[in-house]
Amino acid sequence: MLTAARINAEPTPALGKVKKLSDGEGLYLLLTANGRRAWRFKFRFAGKENSLSFGPFPDIEIEVARERAKAARDQLRKGENPAAVKREAREAQVTDALMTFGRVAAEFLKLDDTKAPATARKHVWLYGQLAKFHGRPLSSIQTAEIVQACRVFEMRDQREKAHRIAAFVSRVYRYATQSGYTTHNPSRDLQGALKPTKVKDPRAGITDPKKFGDLMRDIDGDGYSFAPVRHALRLLARTAVRPGELRAAEWSEIDFANAEWTIPAGRMKMRKPHWVALSTQAVAILKAQREISGEGRYIFPGNRSERRPMSDGAMGAALTTLGYKKGHWLTLDAQQPHGFRMSFSTLMNGIGADPKIIEACLAHEQQDKVAKIYNRALYQPERRALMQAWCDMIEELKKAAM
Repeated sequence: MLTAARINAEPTPALGKVKKLSDGEGLYLLLTANGRRAWRFKFRFAGKENSLSFGPFPDIEIEVARERAKAARDQLRKGENPAAVKREAREAQVTDALMTFGRVAAEFLKLDDTKAPATARKHVWLYGQLAKFHGRPLSSIQTAEIVQACRVFEMRDQREKAHRIAAFVSRVYRYATQSGYTTHNPSRDLQGALKPTKVKDPRAGITDPKKFGDLMRDIDGDGYSFAPVRHALRLLARTAVRPGELRAAEWSEIDFANAEWTIPAGRMKMRKPHWVALSTQAVAILKAQREISGEGRYIFPGNRSERRPMSDGAMGAALTTLGYKKGHWLTLDAQQPHGFRMSFSTLMNGIGADPKIIEACLAHEQQDKVAKIYNRALYQPERRALMQAWCDMIEELKKAAM
């Protein structure tokens, strides 16, 4: 095995000549006439002879060169080509340097071209608030730096803005990870780092038609959460059921032929079965979800296990990502999953729909004893017409919000 004294004592080869000093097991030092002394590792892969450069001596000390040779031999034992691994790592470094937060965030902003103008403006504002990170590689940004950028707004008592900025960073990194731009995601550790926003109504719902149209355009967009969660929110809005009733919904409860959904008494607040008329839009959402969930038990299975329904925080987290769950920082409006029932009731009452039919759709307890007994059968046609009108209204409000 080589020593520093042995290497230093070796004379430089004559002009046009090279010399190799072996350290064993494929590692050697290459000496050239210009005085350069560089570490090389010789190996065979797929029947062909290859070599790998480990850098010059004495910059790369003997022990370091031996460690690198050992790592290369380990790769060979795994069936990997050390030269290819090194090349890929070098290319990854170049890609990493090019993939700055600003570049990827700008690409992310262009991804959804269906956003309402107001939503697009908010996203551009968020992008601008993170200008200090625009020139930084994604892999260089740390969680503490993001938290510090958000706390600037906390100190101004603008907690909603702080949370929206954190949510935007999280969405950019999720897009970057999904696109293969990076595996580094500092946004994973943001939870709990910021002061909670002040929520006045835990069942808050948007009741202004224009703002509700903006909300539905955002919900019907892509990219803010997993497809099953997006489908769940879309269906929740178009059926006005309680979030817990929808989360645990099973395919056996759906009758596609008659476009209806019967929720068993065990999952209902009043412990009575609830009949839900499915609009054409609701049926389309369910069919799209069936392409994802298949023929399993739950319509919206959990992300970790198909044997359990979607978690109770999934839809709320998606609304948080969109900026609605804990306060829409520009409009001061909020939308909780349960709030779609308020939105439905207020907006349909606002256009003169029959309050009795609205209450029946919401599965609210009827004061009239006769209505309690017969409302399921008596109001079915009216409820079907009302739910279709509601879903058609959502489409009109979305168009008006553009």
